[in-house]
Amino acid sequence: MIGRSTEPARRPRRCWPGKLGWCLSLSAAVAAVLLCGATGLAADPPPGAAWDERLAASLHTSLLSGRVWVALLAAWVGGLLTSFTPCVWPLIPITVRFFASVRGSGSSRGRVVRLALVYVAGMSALYATLGVLFASSGKLFGSLLASPWVAGAFALFCAAMGLSMLGAFTLQLPSSLNTRLSQVGGSSLGGALLMGLVSGLIAAPCTGPVLAVVLALIASTGQVLLGFWLMVSFSLGLGLPFLVLAIVSGRKLPQSGVWMDVVKTVLAAAMFSVAVYFLVLALPVIGTLVHAIPAGALLGLLVVAAGLAVGAATFNLHDRPVGKVAQAATVLCLTVGVTLAMMGSRATRVDPGVPGIKWLGDHDVAMARARAEGLPVIIDFTADWCAACKELEHKTYVDQRVRAEATRFVTVMIDATRETDAITALFERYGVLGLPAVIFIDSEGKILDQPRVTGFVPPERFLQLMQQVH
Repeated sequence: MIGRSTEPARRPRRCWPGKLGWCLSLSAAVAAVLLCGATGLAADPPPGAAWDERLAASLHTSLLSGRVWVALLAAWVGGLLTSFTPCVWPLIPITVRFFASVRGSGSSRGRVVRLALVYVAGMSALYATLGVLFASSGKLFGSLLASPWVAGAFALFCAAMGLSMLGAFTLQLPSSLNTRLSQVGGSSLGGALLMGLVSGLIAAPCTGPVLAVVLALIASTGQVLLGFWLMVSFSLGLGLPFLVLAIVSGRKLPQSGVWMDVVKTVLAAAMFSVAVYFLVLALPVIGTLVHAIPAGALLGLLVVAAGLAVGAATFNLHDRPVGKVAQAATVLCLTVGVTLAMMGSRATRVDPGVPGIKWLGDHDVAMARARAEGLPVIIDFTADWCAACKELEHKTYVDQRVRAEATRFVTVMIDATRETDAITALFERYGVLGLPAVIFIDSEGKILDQPRVTGFVPPERFLQLMQQVH
């Protein structure tokens, strides 16, 4: 008929699965906006408080007033913010590596989405379960990585994935075991679930003000069911960026050529860097040696630049033997450079007139001195496996203003890398459920519930907290 279009009607675009990442991002933005309003109504945070402190205050107030939906929303956004902290960075190359291999094995895009959902579900379920079990038993949340065997196993796992990216595997496993491994590491739901469980273990040391409120609720009130759902909400927020990352990583990519060699080189270097991270947790002496290198962070950046230069110079030699050598050299430089940049010492400007923080290592000696001199106390609980603890040491405690203010305190640092009966007793005494934890005691010997640091805070905020204690 005249005037009627002969073009076939276009199907409406669906959110699932092609636009899932955009839909999730939009949902996150809407939830964050809703929470901003809820936070303003539900809490009265202290002036200058960071967003995580405001969320923790909102969560605490909402629980007291019975507004569970606000508490769940606060826990979810708290997990989302935690996903952008350094303690979860090791999950990024693991997620990319796994789902890139899944897509390369010929899985459809829809199956990649399903696997990504199973991956995040596994991570969330284990994370939530660990939180409830550790808080109920009084154990320190995330202390699994305190075991050198666990950290060493993760290091081997990540190193093996890095070697696989470079095609270095030549050992032939028994056919039955090889079949099982291919099912786990391939496009099976079991493989995605297993990777999610591993990621949940890696994410376990991540704590902050929001999670501290949830763990305290479970430990002090015994409301395990409510605590479990709050942990689930927190872990779903934590897993949202990785769900998007998994879907993006599962997009179809060229399977050969220079492009794929570049991708393999970067991913291999990332996996080896994560392996070094866990190796340092298993053998802390390595971290001590790395941090002792003068201006190690700056040296690391130079080594990374050298690795990129080697890679760029040999960009077109990927199909030759010399190209393989250059690829190995690039991976080595990137791994060493990233390790030094992340863990090496930083050249900080120190005012000679401002004394540094003199940390005592004996709790009883510090408390006796505080009582004798009538001084307030700062107790910093730290551990080698706690990334946020290292951030406090390298970014906050070196600040000149913080160091100057600390001179009116008795400062003691408790190393909780290896739990002992004495450390456990201190955890119970001060209500420490996760690291980092910085406890303030006033000059009269009263343990303060507020202020209290349960995550990384910048120097400006830490200085404000110190000034509140007299």
